[in-house]
Amino acid sequence: MSGTPPKAACYPLADGEAAALRAQGAWAVLADDPSRGADWPAGALRGRGTLPGAPRLAIVGARRADPYGCEIAGRIAAAAAARGVAIVSGGAFGIDIAAHRGALAAGGRTVVVLGAALDRAGPVSHRADFDRVVASGAMVSPFPLGQAPAHWTYPRRNPWIASLSQGTVVVQAALRSGSLQTARSALAMGRPVWVVPGPMDSPLHAGCHALIAEGAQILMHPAGWAEALGVEAQVAPAAEARGPSEGHALWAVASAEAQPLVQLAEQAGLTVAEASLQATMLELDGWLRAAPGGRYARSQPGTRGRT
Repeated sequence: MSGTPPKAACYPLADGEAAALRAQGAWAVLADDPSRGADWPAGALRGRGTLPGAPRLAIVGARRADPYGCEIAGRIAAAAAARGVAIVSGGAFGIDIAAHRGALAAGGRTVVVLGAALDRAGPVSHRADFDRVVASGAMVSPFPLGQAPAHWTYPRRNPWIASLSQGTVVVQAALRSGSLQTARSALAMGRPVWVVPGPMDSPLHAGCHALIAEGAQILMHPAGWAEALGVEAQVAPAAEARGPSEGHALWAVASAEAQPLVQLAEQAGLTVAEASLQATMLELDGWLRAAPGGRYARSQPGTRGRT
């Protein structure tokens, strides 16, 4: 299929496509299907796996997100998994894949909404992640088989992310980010939108701050969306997030903001040598991330974004 967008924004099943989908182990939800949500865009939705039931929470943001943004996206996704809420995102670099991986690492379910056809899923480097998604959730697309990703497919895809979710969280987004289109679609549907605030002069957060003026709320906690989605705001700490089996003392005093190792050692009651050994071990296992200047911040395995 060419890279030129069709004149219509609706993508019904073409002749023979239903048989081709079945041959690939995929399915389609058509415009007259009673299982469709009231706010789903026009056209058919193709998918592999099983679409998790509501509530579902969208987590979107910048492809060029920084480590802090990816860490926060993973923590929000883990909080959702602990409450039985599925995560919806676009499968792209940065915030999207960090959210998917955060949900999967916590034993949760997630939905990838592709900006291309099911048989053209990308990025290629995320194919293993997509296989894991399909095993416990779904990978879906509004586009007919053969449609490659193009500059116009992502804007057509973004409203689907909003419509499949009962709420949307934007972690990091520039003023021209496609994530803002997803958030604005959600706001137009009357669904809640939360943003993670950041430094006032950071381009990565400028789009989030603009959304606040349009009706979005500030997310104050990784589970700050829970009450609005009708799930428990608090869960047992053991279910909220697991910690490392070794080096827990250092990891426990670390936070999402990088701090000097000397400071962390003092808070944990460790010598600098002991803290250095634990930091190296925790970083190798994915529980800490190193920052310039001998500083470390808390992380969790599986939440790093641009890989």
